[in-house]
Amino acid sequence: MSASATKRDVLRFPVERTGHAVRDGATRLDIIKGRLRVWFGTALNKLGTPGAIAAADIYDHTTGQHVAVAVGAHFVRLTVNGRDFFFDRITGRYNGGGSAMV
Repeated sequence: MSASATKRDVLRFPVERTGHAVRDGATRLDIIKGRLRVWFGTALNKLGTPGAIAAADIYDHTTGQHVAVAVGAHFVRLTVNGRDFFFDRITGRYNGGGSAMV
């Protein structure tokens, strides 16, 4: 943590993710669909398949950060506080960065 950072600026996340019930009263079908989704996602990760992401524009009021996602024909652009990061649309590999024009 830098000298200029305060306790308010740091968000702490759990060291590891733990599974827990999302809602009470889930049906057997809900549980089966959830388990299939986890299995399918795990299989895709093992195969190295990139994840899909949709265009979005997010402003986090807690941290004051602005995050935007733009999906184009060749690249996906992730913008964080005016800094652009480009990813290949098909493979998901990082392709470079730059600064947004303000």
